Amino acid sequence: MESRRRLVRIASILAVPLLWFLVSRLGIAPGLPTPIEVTTALVAELYREDFWISTVQSTIRVLGSFVIAATVGIPLGLLIGRYTVFADLTFPALEMLRPIPPIAWIPFTILVLPAAELSIMFITFLGAFFPILLNTIQGARGVEVEYSRAAQSLGASSFQTFRHVIYPSALPAIHAGMIVGMGLAWVNLIAAEMVAGGTGLGFLTWSAYTSGSYPTIIVGIIVIGLLGAASSTLVRWFANWQIGWQEVEAA
Repeated sequence: MESRRRLVRIASILAVPLLWFLVSRLGIAPGLPTPIEVTTALVAELYREDFWISTVQSTIRVLGSFVIAATVGIPLGLLIGRYTVFADLTFPALEMLRPIPPIAWIPFTILVLPAAELSIMFITFLGAFFPILLNTIQGARGVEVEYSRAAQSLGASSFQTFRHVIYPSALPAIHAGMIVGMGLAWVNLIAAEMVAGGTGLGFLTWSAYTSGSYPTIIVGIIVIGLLGAASSTLVRWFANWQIGWQEVEAA
């Protein structure tokens, strides 16, 4: 059964370049570079130092912003989810900020923050922060009241109940938010790099468009997709390690 699933997943991945080849071959999208052109451009990029610098820089930006977002969002979400007074003081203001798109933040961060790097990191942070926050809130609110009462009846303090009952029970929801947050962190990063950054994969892709190097655009898209998938897989592995006590079917 597991081997069949792996074959289906491999076939799903291979179907993408096959469909791409057919579309370019049949002329359905005349401006779309062919797989051979993109492969040639990819090989050329692998020999360019700027490509590797951009790849490493984008990866560091995403991972750094994501770690900060999780460090802030998880405790904040747990507190909002469990304490009504704290939720009333903080959540309405956060909910007003959540719908603002990343592009709208770019002019503000350029004016307020002293360096472009901080602007890009902040916008990337926002992409990961709100999914983590909201899922953590829902996870904390979804914990059965009886669990907390049972722990307290056995002599557990408020902190022990919070640490050993509420937090573990909310972990599945927290990790779901972390997976979504990682994907949105990449979305926000690429948007910020295209507008405000002078380096990174987003800037590399946009520069390829402005210079007419269309195969390089596809190279950038493919690399971003691979790094995004790898980042999400890393989060899933971490989640499965943390909630090893729960039987979870691999997604």
